[in-house]
Amino acid sequence: MIPLPLEHAFSVYFAVWFAVLFVLWFREERRCRKASEWFVVKERLYTCDHCHYSFLAKHDSENVTRCPRCNEICFLRKRKRF
Repeated sequence: MIPLPLEHAFSVYFAVWFAVLFVLWFREERRCRKASEWFVVKERLYTCDHCHYSFLAKHDSENVTRCPRCNEICFLRKRKRF
């Protein structure tokens, strides 16, 4: 077994923890930047027929969603592009 003085063991222990924290911080920063890079597109903006609340639909492939304010079912109608 390799002899390791107590001072060096603590140094290695803290260096490993700092490396792990740095990697986790860096990964979280990259994830948050990707999540915040979104654009408001007029084709995804819909209005609830019940409470007239405007909201963004999550996916273009969904035809039915719930209004975030009144929780009513909203049918998403595709708008024609000019």
